[in-house]
Amino acid sequence: MEQEIHGEVETTGKLVKLFFGGSNSGRNMLAFLKKHNFINDLGTLVAKVMDAQTFAVKRELFDEFVKSAVSNRFIELLEQENEPIYQEVVHGDFEKKYFFSGDKNVFIDLADGAFDKKRLLVAKALDSIVESYDVSEFVTSMHSFIEIITNTINERRNIYTIACGSSYHSAKIGALYFNEIAGIEIQPILPGEFRGQYSNSLKEGDAVIGVSQSGETKDLIDIFNDIDNLGINIKKIVLVNNLNSTLGQEKSEVAIPICCGPEIAVPATKSFINQITLFYYLAVKTLEMKIDIRKKQGLAVDDLENQLVQRLKSIEDIPALIHETIKTTKDSIEQVAEAIYLDPSIHILATRISGVAKEGALKIRETVLNHTEGAEASEFKHGPNTILGKNTVIGIDSMFKVIKHYNKIADEIHQQAVADDLPADETRNIVAAMVDHVFTKATPFNLSKKGTILFEKVVEDRDFFAPMFKNYPLIYVTGPEVRDINLTVSQINTHKIRGANTFVIAEENEQLQKNASFCTGNNSYKWGYITLPKTGDGLMTTFSSSIVLQMLALKMSIKKMNYLNRLGMKGHGVHPDIPKNVSKSITVD
Repeated sequence: MEQEIHGEVETTGKLVKLFFGGSNSGRNMLAFLKKHNFINDLGTLVAKVMDAQTFAVKRELFDEFVKSAVSNRFIELLEQENEPIYQEVVHGDFEKKYFFSGDKNVFIDLADGAFDKKRLLVAKALDSIVESYDVSEFVTSMHSFIEIITNTINERRNIYTIACGSSYHSAKIGALYFNEIAGIEIQPILPGEFRGQYSNSLKEGDAVIGVSQSGETKDLIDIFNDIDNLGINIKKIVLVNNLNSTLGQEKSEVAIPICCGPEIAVPATKSFINQITLFYYLAVKTLEMKIDIRKKQGLAVDDLENQLVQRLKSIEDIPALIHETIKTTKDSIEQVAEAIYLDPSIHILATRISGVAKEGALKIRETVLNHTEGAEASEFKHGPNTILGKNTVIGIDSMFKVIKHYNKIADEIHQQAVADDLPADETRNIVAAMVDHVFTKATPFNLSKKGTILFEKVVEDRDFFAPMFKNYPLIYVTGPEVRDINLTVSQINTHKIRGANTFVIAEENEQLQKNASFCTGNNSYKWGYITLPKTGDGLMTTFSSSIVLQMLALKMSIKKMNYLNRLGMKGHGVHPDIPKNVSKSITVD
């Protein structure tokens, strides 16, 4: 999970490169290959390698080509013309870059990564062709997507995004992007809720966007089958990582790749981030489409074009923002994780970006096995806030405090029993009677007069449960907009006086920090502040805050796993990569 969170810089980078027609180095290499008529020879080899069934056969084909006359001529021309791409490949740290295939570095893998100049230059050339195929397919799918969305809007029909789990949360964030960037409504909904709320009210010309990492999600496939059985023209689009899946190949008119590569850990991390990156781009392309329509209608577009320029720039910033978030938030994440990893229940409250809160809560539930809810912050006061203050949600650390408290009372009983010259059997009976009384309020009849007096003295007006109660942890997530900050501050002040600890995930803000950092009259109050890189943009906050919540879940999981292992608790199931009862793809009802 840690590796894949760090890998999000690369996977979003690959996707962003795909958005803009491939990498600069890939395009430069492709231009060189076209100039010297290498495309046919290299394209034939690419097809053979991609069709080969085993890595050994792929390697053999590649090795043969490296020794060929075509390969020798290619290297000679590169050296003679001293192309910039030649300098970059020879002198740059290109093996670690993400400018090759949108799926994986097909030929760099075959080159072994060893610094053999000829092998690496040939691999770069071949991967530039693979990248060009990816770009061509992506451009085709984008044209189809925009055509469907344009027709749906023109016919005033509905657009639904249907998904499960993390993909559903990405769809909720996608709805935010489409609303804020393109002014278009899309309706994110779970498959089961779609069947109950919309399955009989779909109309000709509606569009459905399915989102799935695996492309084999059974709940989603069933809904697509139901739509097919209606016999009306409903356009079906899927966003999938595996284009060769059931959803990618059989159930949709348009399949758009997520391009996150293989995801090994069970909890979704880089697939989720690539999904929201793709949704962001789709929203920007929809804005671009609306600008074109307005221009044709002779309407003003200056403001929209300014927004488009800003949003295109922000897409390019996503990989760097993720990298900066990972680099700068580690220490504060460590502190917050230490404060809450044993808390049995948590709420994550987001202002306007509830999809982020729901996904963060899912990551903590999956990996830490602590009950966690994510919601729009304003909803907490409509009932869930009853959990603040005294409640019966008790964690293992509260149990420890209660046991220590009971041991202290038992010591008092023993000391007083010795002073009263009570026998050992009587003392044990008093302790046992105290335990029974705490949970049943039963009065013992097996004690002597002295024992009864001591028992009544021990239990009279004593709060046996006081040590188990603690402040309830609330994690607030917000963007930097003034209205969102003010709403979050209001929530913090409303809840902390009722028994909540405050942990904030936001860009630097003095008002937020001041209100989170103290609570009058609550000596056990805890707070924390995880400062996100500064963007000034609430939509970009969805990326940085999602990364922080992934890292927080990971850190909490490791801490709890190590703690339970030290206790010798068998079968606890806490593990960030393979949490109990969770599978990577749900393919059954």
